[in-house]
Amino acid sequence: MYDNAIEMVETLKKDYLGMGFEVEFDKHVISGIAEGLKITEKMRFVNWEDACDWAGRATLNVDCPFVILEMRNPVTGEVENF
Repeated sequence: MYDNAIEMVETLKKDYLGMGFEVEFDKHVISGIAEGLKITEKMRFVNWEDACDWAGRATLNVDCPFVILEMRNPVTGEVENF
């Protein structure tokens, strides 16, 4: 049914935790093996405000190995820069 753990977690978030709002964001890795890379990812949240809150907290956290550069709202087309 599930090919990997990430797929299982994403299904859990969407189907059981009400996190059906998927956003796309760009992040810049500031430490670790991928240091210096800009990576585009998708992640599920409850809503746009929840996504922006997470992105802001991740960017301000000095222990986080990346910063969020930009996040895009798939419904409204709104773009938030951090």
